[in-house]
Amino acid sequence: MKEFDYSTVKDYKLYNFVKNVFKPLIKMVFHTEYKGLENIPPKGTKYILAINHTHALDPVFVAAPKEVPTLHFMGKAELFENPLLAWFMTHMQTFPVHRGKGDNSAIEYGEKIIQEGHVMAICPEGKRIRGKGGRPQRAKAGVAIIAKATNAGVLPVAICCDGEIKAGKKVTVSYGKLITPEDMNFGKEDFGRSDISNAANMIMDRITELWEAEQK
Repeated sequence: MKEFDYSTVKDYKLYNFVKNVFKPLIKMVFHTEYKGLENIPPKGTKYILAINHTHALDPVFVAAPKEVPTLHFMGKAELFENPLLAWFMTHMQTFPVHRGKGDNSAIEYGEKIIQEGHVMAICPEGKRIRGKGGRPQRAKAGVAIIAKATNAGVLPVAICCDGEIKAGKKVTVSYGKLITPEDMNFGKEDFGRSDISNAANMIMDRITELWEAEQK
């Protein structure tokens, strides 16, 4: 795998081209519906977009609306082992993270994305969840660690489907209200490991609430 350049946050033209091409295709194949787009923060707001993850196209679903700014995704390092795929992922604003290894380079790069005014997208569960009826699962600490380090809010987003996502089925993408640094108690003087866990759980709980609302 060619070493990813974590030194500079870049914008690639391919991202918007693919977004414009795939948006009508996604809507046609999966009958996508978008809710809560009014909750997307205005430009200049420092935040992370957090989604549940059950399908390979989840990043496409969540990034498709014109209201959604360019998203810089964190992706598993294994996807970057193929040179051609690594080039494509990089030009789709995705950067690699070695899961379960305390990848400081990826964490610091995520912080840089946010501090420079971009929007980072992350799957708090840490991996794609297969089965379990599509229900969001427990969050890992990463999303809260980056949010605390940058004093950023978190926008919870739920990708919802009745069962497994397949062509021809309706997929609803629901954008919730921004979880502020104050909501996550980032100003607490003795903020510690348990507080990080609580913040991560709060983020996942908000995503789950959005998901459950679409199951009724």
